Amino acid sequence: MKSEEAVMDNNPMIKPQLSGGLLVAVTVIISMVLLYVVAVILMTWPGFQSVWIAFGVALLAAGLVFWCWARRVQGRRQWQQFANRQWEYLTRIKGEHEATAEITVLSFEEIQPTGSWATIRWNKFGYVQPGWIENGTFAIWPESVLLIRPDPTQIQVGAPWPPTYYLRSHACLAIAPIRV
Repeated sequence: MKSEEAVMDNNPMIKPQLSGGLLVAVTVIISMVLLYVVAVILMTWPGFQSVWIAFGVALLAAGLVFWCWARRVQGRRQWQQFANRQWEYLTRIKGEHEATAEITVLSFEEIQPTGSWATIRWNKFGYVQPGWIENGTFAIWPESVLLIRPDPTQIQVGAPWPPTYYLRSHACLAIAPIRV
């Protein structure tokens, strides 16, 4: 099984983290070193050659840290644009079909060649249950919202809720990340 961190890196439905503990710690350390070296340069102007070398190294490290932050911000912005497009599409498709429902795929328990056993939540009711999701035309990820056409043979007014919901691939209309 993949670690949770590896799944977060690969799952396009999970919003990327902007800050991480290591990057924040390195940023603070580099900032402190840079401030210290600038203070030493100001106190010993024109300064020793070793101080200028330390300043160059600290400045290079600060540039690298800035580049890492810029990449994370850009990745977060791109993900947000992707999520907005997905939700616009989901909303448009929802308006075009009469009977639709939104379900959230919480996790996958077992993946098989013809489909996957998953835990799903019906967003309107907050009901969590196991489900079988048939393989379809687009990838379905944990923590994603699916717009579906509910199967009238499985869900009927006045009838008990099925213990396991079987989701056919043609009933999946759209997918979008969970709104945070």
